Amino acid sequence: MKKPCLLGSMCVGAFFAFMPLAHSALVEVGDLNIINDAGNPSDGLRYLDMTYSDGLTQAAALANAQATYANARLATASEFDDLFAASAIMYDGALTASDGFLIGASAFLSTGMKYDAGALRSVLGHTQVQGPGNESTNIWTIPDSNDSTTTTRDFVRLSPITASANQFGSSPPHADLGWLIVTPVPLPSAMLLFGSGLLGLVGWRWWSTKTNVTHSPYRWFTRASCPHG
Repeated sequence: MKKPCLLGSMCVGAFFAFMPLAHSALVEVGDLNIINDAGNPSDGLRYLDMTYSDGLTQAAALANAQATYANARLATASEFDDLFAASAIMYDGALTASDGFLIGASAFLSTGMKYDAGALRSVLGHTQVQGPGNESTNIWTIPDSNDSTTTTRDFVRLSPITASANQFGSSPPHADLGWLIVTPVPLPSAMLLFGSGLLGLVGWRWWSTKTNVTHSPYRWFTRASCPHG
């Protein structure tokens, strides 16, 4: 009787371990993590893996990403919030991911059942490994080389069991931190072709109308020359 009980416990444990993923609106496609949620302000935005930025300066990280995705840029504070929302991460209190850009002391953002059990950390890729099962993803926000609580927080940390916004007394580059880089969805070639054709049609119509008026035999026939009565 012990084996069925053990098997049942394993199944329940596996269910709860993967439960946050079932509610996630983040789709992993190669080195991109795409928000797929029409209600999310960043729906369709693509977040790059941390491999593009881990251990690099901001400039070097952007150059590295733009070598593959020409329109790559740093994620904004609100796009941090959107990523957390898409990952079904809930908050312990009033602080959200974007508070990692604001002045204040280090603080936990999400813990326990409100956290995603480290799913987002695994999707983005780890930047710090302190041992088996203790890998974290550390993302710069506004690093200022100052860990005073009267300065802006420096990075957001995704650990196996918590998310937090932190002060840090060092500046980039740092081997254990990277940057959150995004790339908007490029316009499909068909849409670009349609847009070009539409502009061409408008231009032709304008040129055609102007030409017809200029060369019309009635171009001098104006309302002022019309007989009255």
